[in-house]
Amino acid sequence: MTDESGAPPAQGLLGSVRRMFGGVLNVLQTRLEILSTEIGEERFNLTRLALVALGILFCFQCGVLLAVLFVVLAVGSANRLAAIGISSLVLLAAAVGGVLWLRGWLKRRPPMFATTIAELRKDRERLRGE
Repeated sequence: MTDESGAPPAQGLLGSVRRMFGGVLNVLQTRLEILSTEIGEERFNLTRLALVALGILFCFQCGVLLAVLFVVLAVGSANRLAAIGISSLVLLAAAVGGVLWLRGWLKRRPPMFATTIAELRKDRERLRGE
């Protein structure tokens, strides 16, 4: 009897160990390839998130500074203190809202390496015979 490659199959305990070890190596290779792909995707997502967030933050800060300066200069000198106080309250409220939104978004996004973890769970269930 020959296997797919045309060579006779290894007999005995040594042949069984080789086949088992080869199967384990194939499974590990597949899982590592999935993990490598997911790490690359997460690195790209994190880099993109950081760059976009920094750009947004820079533009937002410049816009807010100019808006507050405009309001302070536009109101009369008697109301300038009130304009600064109201502007700071609005900005603090916006910051709190942004933090709450970001926290909710981070809770909703899928966990890192979800595909790899799912495949490892499947492997564990198969080994247990479930």
